Amino acid sequence: MFLGITILGVIFIVITAFSVVNASRRGESKRSSIIVLVITILVTVGAITQLPFWSASSTHNKTTQTSQQSSLSSQSGQAFATSDKTATRAENEKQVKTQLAKSLVKLGTVTFDPASKTYTLTLTNKSLKKTIKGLKADPSQAKAAKWPKFVDNFTKTSQSLKKALGPGYRLVMRVGDQSPVLVFKDGYVTKNIFE
Repeated sequence: MFLGITILGVIFIVITAFSVVNASRRGESKRSSIIVLVITILVTVGAITQLPFWSASSTHNKTTQTSQQSSLSSQSGQAFATSDKTATRAENEKQVKTQLAKSLVKLGTVTFDPASKTYTLTLTNKSLKKTIKGLKADPSQAKAAKWPKFVDNFTKTSQSLKKALGPGYRLVMRVGDQSPVLVFKDGYVTKNIFE
């Protein structure tokens, strides 16, 4: 919308400027043409300042002032962040737990142990549990089951934890109370039972 107003404003400025020049050549009053020219310039400048290019910096400032939350997906491995500088570590840890729980709800439940800095994903997804059971019986099928890609996505999640909270945080994936299937720390796989 503002782009259209800007384009029309520029056209009207050119037309009005010619009008002022023609009025001065003919010896007519330029007063009304100058008033229209000034109004057109003001409207055009106002429209230009509202264009996305100019308003992006103010929008960016508003965005960075609030706590930014990007969704985390086990399929995409997208990052999340806690950018609120005034929040305490405990608040940031809680916020990350909430983000993880929301993003990984289809896979299982997320808990957090602040003493060991460990986020634990306890798998409840039947299909994933069945895949893990099958891989325990025959680990050579890991590639066919796309396990390396699954691990890579959670490696990115672990990297995001490090960026959001700092080093030393672990991400553990387990089925029930069994020994962990995967363990990540600071963006690296520290345990993968199928490797």
